[in-house]
Amino acid sequence: MDQDSIKRLYDQSYARTYNDKFLTSYLTTADAVFEVQLLGNLLTPGARWLDLACGTGHFLSHFPDYERAGLDLSPAMLEEARQANPGTPFHEGSYLTERSEWHDHWDLVSCMWYAYGLVDSVRELETLVGNMARWTSPRGSCFVPLSDPTLITGHNIPFHQPGCPFPGEVTITGIIWSYSEDHGSKVHAHQIAPNVEFMESLFLRHFANVRLVSYPPSPPNFTVARRALIASQKRPTSALA
Repeated sequence: MDQDSIKRLYDQSYARTYNDKFLTSYLTTADAVFEVQLLGNLLTPGARWLDLACGTGHFLSHFPDYERAGLDLSPAMLEEARQANPGTPFHEGSYLTERSEWHDHWDLVSCMWYAYGLVDSVRELETLVGNMARWTSPRGSCFVPLSDPTLITGHNIPFHQPGCPFPGEVTITGIIWSYSEDHGSKVHAHQIAPNVEFMESLFLRHFANVRLVSYPPSPPNFTVARRALIASQKRPTSALA
């Protein structure tokens, strides 16, 4: 993961406008409200919640009565998060870094929007999912809105590709895509969007129950509804090695 590039992308000016662009605009408000509802359903009494790539802390700010923490690479985003969540601990760093003090600690571990796509490889994605599982308590859950290649491309991209002329099986793990803003001055470059079935398989390594939740109908220009992944019933620690 190119941490310096991510920090430059999510600078102070970007952090100040992030919510208006991606969480409270006419295109995104309904999705964000639905995500708040889903998060509220996962927060049982006394739950502890860790939000990875927490950004401005928008989602954390809706649940001030819970023990919460956030992790993000961007100092500018963390500044916004601290203002929105007084007294909540926020940590500057990467979600790929092992933190033994968080093992089995959090009853909800989330990674919102498509922040997991900022990794440089599928191997790094596997590391992230492994960390999320390790940091989740035995009774806890993981929540991840999914970056669906079908939604991004407008085409159904199957995980298992039939018709391979050679012995064996072809699977399409995902796609690489970039998102450019402000005439190219801001570029989310070469993000990973794993196939939804592949994401399910990653979490099934660590959780016995993995389910998908579909969002309410999307804007007319979207051909596929967004989905989120919820993982629970964590497998024994030995399975997380």
